[in-house]
Amino acid sequence: MSSNEGSSSSSSSTDAVIVVAALVGGRGTPGYAAPELWMPLPVTHKCDVYSYGMLLFEIIGRRRNMDVTLGDSQEWFPIWAWGKYEKKQLNDLVIVCGIEDKDQEVVKRMVKVALCCVQYRPETRPVMSIVVKMLEGALEVPEPSNPFSHLFSGANEAGDSLARIAWNVGSSDWSTSDTVTKSTVVAGTPTMNRYEITMASV
Repeated sequence: MSSNEGSSSSSSSTDAVIVVAALVGGRGTPGYAAPELWMPLPVTHKCDVYSYGMLLFEIIGRRRNMDVTLGDSQEWFPIWAWGKYEKKQLNDLVIVCGIEDKDQEVVKRMVKVALCCVQYRPETRPVMSIVVKMLEGALEVPEPSNPFSHLFSGANEAGDSLARIAWNVGSSDWSTSDTVTKSTVVAGTPTMNRYEITMASV
């Protein structure tokens, strides 16, 4: 195959993706784009949170989220990670991903944060400022509900109530003092100390 033929094949594939996206009204990159981007719904900052969660999964797995060369159970890493979390088998996940012992607790926290970020409904995802604090350990990470239940039996309406309350009481950015006092705050994380960041007293 000549280089021109290769370029032509690549171009055809790209054109096909663009045509399909146009037909279904999709926006964003498949696999990273929030579900609402493929529906006639408004685009909000929560779409970026979803994409960031997918990026976290790739960092954790040290691979592309979609890998058709693997078995069906591991083909799409985010769903496989949820299965391990749901079964309380995150130790298996960190071993498979080759995570060193010293980094395992951090990675387990990252898994929970990623699952929170990719929740199906935008209002149940945290805002980025909260995501950063959870990753740093400055805020406790709530137990996420299944973000992929809509792929099998419809979106989980009841299971997301806790996250919805936590991230959307009063506003979408945890601006109320009532919400902050109910979370576990750990002052003085390494990142905060490095940049001389302090938590505001409530």
